[in-house]
Order: sequence, then structure tokens, then C-alpha cells
Amino acid sequence: MVIPASNLSVLFDFIFNPWALFSVWAVGINTILLYLILSKGIQVSANRWFTLVLLSLIVWGVFETLDRSSATPIASDFWSLAGMFGWIFVPPVFLSFTLSYIGKEQILSRLSTQVTLFGPSLLLLFLGLTTDLINNRNIQQIQRTFYGWEAPSAPYFWVALGWIDLLLVASLVLLIRHWAKSNDKISRRQTALFISAVLIPVVGGSITNGLLPIFGVQVYQAAVLLTSIMSLIIAYAILKYKLFVINPATVATNIVNTMNEIMIVFNLNYIIEFANKAAKNVLGYDEERLVGQHIKKIISGDWESLRGGVLKPLSSGQTISGVDLELVSTSDKKIPVTFSASPLKDQNGNMYGVVSVAADISKIRDLFADITAERNKLTTTIESIVDGVLALDFEGRVITINSPALKMLDFGAKDIVGKDIDQVMKIFDKNGKRIFFKDLVSRRRLEKDTVVFRREDLKIITQHNKTIYVNLVSSAIKEGLEVGLGAIITMNDISGEKELEEMKIDFVSMAAHELRTPLTSIRGYLSVLQEELAKSLSSEQQSFLDKAFISSSQLAALVENLLSVSRIERGAMKIEASPQDWQVVLQETITSFLPLAQEKGIKLTLNCPEKLSPVSVDKFRIGEVLSNLVGNALNYTDKGGVVEITARTDKKEHVVLTSVRDTGQGIPESALPRLFTKFFRVSGVLEQGSKGTGLGLYISRAIVDMHGGKIWVESELGKGSTFFFTVPTTQTTKPLKSVPGAFKPKRIFIKKNNKLVASV
Repeated sequence: MVIPASNLSVLFDFIFNPWALFSVWAVGINTILLYLILSKGIQVSANRWFTLVLLSLIVWGVFETLDRSSATPIASDFWSLAGMFGWIFVPPVFLSFTLSYIGKEQILSRLSTQVTLFGPSLLLLFLGLTTDLINNRNIQQIQRTFYGWEAPSAPYFWVALGWIDLLLVASLVLLIRHWAKSNDKISRRQTALFISAVLIPVVGGSITNGLLPIFGVQVYQAAVLLTSIMSLIIAYAILKYKLFVINPATVATNIVNTMNEIMIVFNLNYIIEFANKAAKNVLGYDEERLVGQHIKKIISGDWESLRGGVLKPLSSGQTISGVDLELVSTSDKKIPVTFSASPLKDQNGNMYGVVSVAADISKIRDLFADITAERNKLTTTIESIVDGVLALDFEGRVITINSPALKMLDFGAKDIVGKDIDQVMKIFDKNGKRIFFKDLVSRRRLEKDTVVFRREDLKIITQHNKTIYVNLVSSAIKEGLEVGLGAIITMNDISGEKELEEMKIDFVSMAAHELRTPLTSIRGYLSVLQEELAKSLSSEQQSFLDKAFISSSQLAALVENLLSVSRIERGAMKIEASPQDWQVVLQETITSFLPLAQEKGIKLTLNCPEKLSPVSVDKFRIGEVLSNLVGNALNYTDKGGVVEITARTDKKEHVVLTSVRDTGQGIPESALPRLFTKFFRVSGVLEQGSKGTGLGLYISRAIVDMHGGKIWVESELGKGSTFFFTVPTTQTTKPLKSVPGAFKPKRIFIKKNNKLVASV
């Protein structure tokens, strides 16, 4: 029956039918069984055939579900016809499974067998799809029943039923005969389960789906359900006993013929009597060309030496294993192999031949050569690196180390290779905390090569008491766990730079101290002159004297800043914190800058809640920070501008956040990355009229950091800047600290509200 394309939607008009759930159950159970069988492997032929049985049942069950859920007889007819693609092939596939199971698999390889099994099913399928002989296609005769739709049997439906039962009965007979002949208990149990499983659809299915409908008796057709029960029992037998009866001789033949290794059997006269297919694949010899030949035909080298040195143990009943030889191919190419052999003995223990196996190791040798070359290249590369490089295993032992690292540490290779790195050297960070091997290695499985540890300015003290300073990077490769490589450490020796830094700090400190005394004298004399000669000097002379005093004051400020920087970088600057009323501290700063603000015509305000949390600060040092920030804001703000100081408590972080906002010209984006570095001053318009030293923000950053706080800036050119910093409240648990060694602030730059934010 041909359905017009415009009416195809009628095929998908379904209603709920509870009896269709049995078909759904059959689909589900067979799908689960299919997954279980596939997960166990289908290397065995019987397993492969059984998966085809399950697939046929799934197809049958799906279309039967659609048939019984159809809302119209037209849809029922279509889906019932489609189900034939499943049930018509269950019997021949199951018989193929049975033949494979009982060890008759070779029968299935014959074309005549395949035509006999599947030819009639294909013919019945063709007749069922194109005629009314097998399936009743008369829509008027299709009636609604309690389980779905049903029509009277077609005139030759009994032929299809007979064919199905014939194949299932044949399977049953073969299984019974196999059960009767088998002496293996496991095989008998497994076969017994198969027999009971096949009886269920043969008896029950033939009655419900065949005999009763032929005689016009209306009954629930349970063939797919009963056949699914069969497959469930068989799958249980497969999974429980995990094996099929296999002919050992067939298995041995298959193993020998599928071996990649060459197998050759020769007699006591060294005449070849058997060679497997690998001999042709590797050497190019067909079995016919080798059988009857002397074995020395394919062995390169001196035969007498080989017989006396290699094959001699075989005559005394011993085996030989892993001997490296070269075999000669048909093209006279010498192929390296590893050769093993053992004697063949009869039941009385008398030796009558030798079975030998030769494995081609050409690729292994090539691979070994490649690995050796790569290792040599890697060694050369590592040795040519100026930085020190060493590799560690997961126990912290040194695997390898390059010459620059040995020279850097003043070690010989024997002093460190194989030794525990924590024993041969001690590593400290700039705060004096020791770093151990466990900090340098990652023990988790990595998805890619990763830098595990990176730190600058570390101090290393070797077991010979040599001290060096390094920048250290520890990396791990993703294959590290497999090859036992825990970490690859690279060390850049900065001892020379460290020494130069110390010399620079010493020079700055010494110069500042030496300048302080004469500057104090100069300022004192200038002050005296201003007081004593104020009335006798002309206005021009008084101006010169004032400018000299101002310049000496600026120079004195520079000297004090240099001394502060020197103390910071030496770690000599200490913080003596005590509880302070932050509002009072801010008010004192405002008061000290009010005259300057009034003189410049700038509005200076303080905006904070009446009650701020008390803070734990060094009042003198934190006063330097406030003075620097407020002074800068006043210097870079024009007349009529505003400088506002605000403060609030962040109870979650236990800090007080303070900001100094100005309405000046702002800071260029290009200047932000270096804003908190030493001697940096913004060039251009902002530089005009400013006589700063470029050290104020650097010192402020260090002081805030020693308090355990943070300092950062938000600025937009032409709209002013806002500097923020935090100080801890008296409730904080974060300890205060000094800053040992060279102070190097870290900066992070982000965009916020279309403004570049520099956070340090």
C-alpha cells in the first residue's frame, strides 16, 4: 500500500497503549544486553553473532511498539510491515550463533551455508513487502483489539512461521546434541541454559504469534517478549561463564597464523618443517619455499659458530631466549631479530625437533637510535644553556645537572647527582623562610606542561657553605608521573646583581649621610641670615636668599627620602604600631595642609563617618603616607579645585579604606605602570611646577605594605586622580612586617568604569 506524501503524518499519529509497554520492555532489555555483551568484547565469533540477534530483536521491538501505539489501521499496517525487518532475521542469525557456539564456525564461512540460511528470509521479506501472501495488507480487515491492532492471517503466513520454527528447532537440536557430547561441566551448564532459553520462543511464540492467529483465535502476541526472555537467559549464560567451547587446535592455528613473530619448526638435522605467515610478512618467504630448506639459509653469519654457541643448549633439553641474530630476507636484506627456541619432545621425553620464534626488532633499534640522538641533543642543549638546570625525581633526588649549575653551586657531579636536594643545599626566600623540595614539585596528574614554582631573589646556601642568590623556576611535564621526573629546575644566578645592588644602596646611604651634615649647616646659616639681615637687604637680595633656603630644604628632603629608601631596601625600616583614632590622624593631616590649600585657592575637605574603627598603625610612618598623597594632590590641582579625603571601615576585611581624591589633570595611562617605582616622575604637563624627588609614592607603598595594607590609584586624564590605601584595624590578625632586601612592588592593571586602575 502506497501512502501519499501529504498523508505521511498519519503514520505518526499515536495513542497510549499499556500493552505496548511490554514491547518497550523488550527493546530496553535487549539494548542493555547489547551494551553488556559489547563491553565484554566480541572477539569470539559466537559473541558477534549474538549481538546481531539482539539488534534484530531491538528492531522488531521498536516497530512493534509503534504498531501497538498507532491510532489508525493505516499506521498499524505500516509499522507492522516494518517490524518484519527484525523478526524475519532472528532465526537465521540465531542458528549462526548456535553453529559458532558449538565449534562449527567454519560451516558459516561457506557461501552455500549463507545462501541456505539467509536466502529464504530475504525471499519472505520481499514477498511480505510487495504482496499479500505473507502479511494481510487489507486495511478494512485490520481490527482494533485489546492489545493493539490485528488482521486475519495471510494465506501463506504459515510458510514464514514454519521457516522460523524450523531454524529455531534446528538450533535446539544442535544445542541438545552438543550438551549430550560435552564432558565439561561449565559447557554443559551453559548449553542447558541455552536450550531452556530457545524453548521459550519456540513453544510460546509459535503459539501466540502463529498457530492461534492462523486458526482465528485472538490472543496477545508475545513472541517479541518471549524471544527477549530467551536473549536475557543466553546473555546471563554468556556473562556468567565468560567462555564458549572453542576447539583448541583451531585456537592454536589462529594464534600461530596471526603472530607478528616468525615461528619456524625444524628437525634435528636443522631442516625446516613448518613456517608461519609472519615468515612471508617479514622475510618474504612463502611456506613452500622454506619447508625442506636448511635453517642456515635464512640466518646471517657463521653457521658453525651459531650452532656451537647458540643452538647447543637445545640438544641437552634447555631453552634459549633473547639471542640477538640477523635473518636474511629474499632481497638479501639483513633483519635484526631476537631469537628464542625450545626443544620438541615426544611422550617419552625424546627430542625430535625444535620450535623457534624470532621477533623483528628493526623498529626497536631505529627507535632506540632516535631516542639516543634526542638524548644527545637534549644533553647538548642543556649544557649550552647559561642558566643552571637540574632535574629531580619525585623523592627529591637529583637526576641530572648541567655544567653551569655545577659551577654555580661549586659542586662536582658526584657531590649532587643521586643526592637529596634538601640535604645538599638550603633555599630561603627574601623573608628568610626556607623552601623545601615539596614546594617545587606537583604530585597531581597534569594535563599539560606547567610551571609549578617561580620566585625571584632566593638565597641558596650549599653544604660547602657557599651562598648565592638566584631567580628560580620549577616546571613539571605532563608525563612526569610515568617517567619519574618530578621537576625541572632552572636557576639564574643574580649574585653579581645582588652585590651591585648592595653597593648601590651603600653608596646612596653613605652619600645621604654625608650630605645631611653640610645641608643642616647651610640651612642654619641661611636661616640666620634671613633673620639678621631681613631689614638691610633689598627685595631682590631677599628673594635670592629665600630661593636658596627653599632649594636647601628641597635638597634636605631628597636626602631624607634617600635615607628612607636605603632603610627600606635594607629591611632596616621598622614599624612600631599602636592603636590610633584614625579620624584624629586624618584631621591632623588636614590641619597641617590647610594653609597651603588656602594659599593655592583649593578646597581641602575631610569626609568620614563620625565613628571609625580604631586602627593599628605607626602614626609617624603612616603620617608620611598621608602627607605624600595630600601634598601631591595639592601640587597637581589648579586654583579652584577640590582635594577630598574620605575614609570608611571595611568590617569584612578588618581594614579602614582611605582615599585622597583631587580634581587635577589626572595621570596618563602610559605612566601608571611605573607610578610607584623609584625616581619616577610623570613627564609633560604634570611635571611643570613640581619639584618632587620621585620617591614619595615608592616610600608610601613600602610603608603601607609593612602595615599589611594595599595602595592603588584610579585616574583619568583631565578628570583627576584618586589614591586609595588600606590600614588594618585593631581587630585584624594580619601581622605587620618590615621589608627586607630590595623592595620591588608588584602591580596589577585592570579597567574599571572606563578608567585604568593601577593596583600594587
